[in-house]
Amino acid sequence: MKPLLLVEDSDPDAEALMRIAKRLPLPVPVVRVRDGENALDYLYRRGAHADAERPVLILLDLHMPGIGGREVLATLKADPDLRSIPVIIFSSSVEEGDVEGAYANGANSYLFKPEVGPQLQATAEALHAFWFKAARLPEAQEPEA
Repeated sequence: MKPLLLVEDSDPDAEALMRIAKRLPLPVPVVRVRDGENALDYLYRRGAHADAERPVLILLDLHMPGIGGREVLATLKADPDLRSIPVIIFSSSVEEGDVEGAYANGANSYLFKPEVGPQLQATAEALHAFWFKAARLPEAQEPEA
């Protein structure tokens, strides 16, 4: 089954999102990679990710050490084989330049990442409602009834 790819360097943020994802009726599994380099390895099926399934959706942190979210997004959207995968930037940054840059590089959405707690739960539920109930994802199974 094609997964949602979570690219998140923060362990607490990733663990909170994974706990929330387990409580939501996600129709796909969540696979996490910790940084941009691993995200590109996953997407290009290199090294430890040689058998990786193409994700149906990517939740991408913008600010990570090493290869950051901007570089991952630009690489992904420049590749004709990968550009159709929807990418949601999930960042704690509210800088207008980050938002504009993300959309200029082809992001499909930009969500503010709140602190762990009720706001993060609400954001995850909104993400789930739109991307897995309302939107039609490429190469995904039928939407939930």
